[in-house]
Amino acid sequence: MALVSMKSLMNHALENKYAVGYFESWNLESVLSVIDAAERTNSPVIIGFSGMFLGNDERKVEENIYHYGSLGKAIAENSKVPVALLLNEADKVSILINGLKAGFNAIMYQDPKKSFEETIEITKYITRTAHYVGADVEAEVGELPNADIASNTVKGGELTDPDKAEYFVEQTEVDALAVSIGNVHLLEGKKSELDFDLLKTLRKRIKVPLVLHGGTGISEDNLKEAIKLGMCKINVGTVLKRVFINYIQTYLKSNNVDSIDPHEVIGKGGAKDMLCGAREAMSEEIIRFIKIFGSENKAKMM
Repeated sequence: MALVSMKSLMNHALENKYAVGYFESWNLESVLSVIDAAERTNSPVIIGFSGMFLGNDERKVEENIYHYGSLGKAIAENSKVPVALLLNEADKVSILINGLKAGFNAIMYQDPKKSFEETIEITKYITRTAHYVGADVEAEVGELPNADIASNTVKGGELTDPDKAEYFVEQTEVDALAVSIGNVHLLEGKKSELDFDLLKTLRKRIKVPLVLHGGTGISEDNLKEAIKLGMCKINVGTVLKRVFINYIQTYLKSNNVDSIDPHEVIGKGGAKDMLCGAREAMSEEIIRFIKIFGSENKAKMM
């Protein structure tokens, strides 16, 4: 179909009682795995990349945001289903502005180091700039805890305050609001428990679509209940990297790559292609989430 606005996807999901998935990518294989899954299930979808990761000062090679924007836009425009392109969770305004220039039609600003008042002022500027070029803006009130994978513990976090959330949306005019209702970033293995009473309150008071980050660490039952209560965009990232890593590890243990033509291992696209296999494995996991979210076959309704 075409590159479409994230706002239109979320509104359609809200009206039809399902959630659209944002499946975070980091390279060509990962973003294509999202499109593969969406096209196989006839589902609208949001593709994109982490602004915080791409702008990380500790990266070995400085990334050019235009490469990622151009890649994502071309893939979205040539897809068979409606696709939005999000530059997710950037803590640098400059990256978001360049992201808009690069072709992203949705952006998200997030910097926990800034005060609530500072975040409002920065988000106002970002929203005005994005809306001027026809792009959408997501922001967050509250802060998700982070899971420490090594110690299997959860640290930090602050639940979303309904008063602050309502005020924030009124002041900034963002198009979507990510909330903290018990969801946890980077959580694997055990599952978080969502505060559905808080979600009900937020849904009544917040006039824009609500977003749930940390989809990896939420049970199927909790995801479905959140959608039932009006959650219409859900982010998934950590589990996709875990699927990719696990596939590569298994492949290398099962195959003596020193005795295989390297073109067969990477690049040829056949049965022994390691990256193609990883792409297929990620796609299967994304399809699982698409079915949980209820977005399967919703593209034909748009």
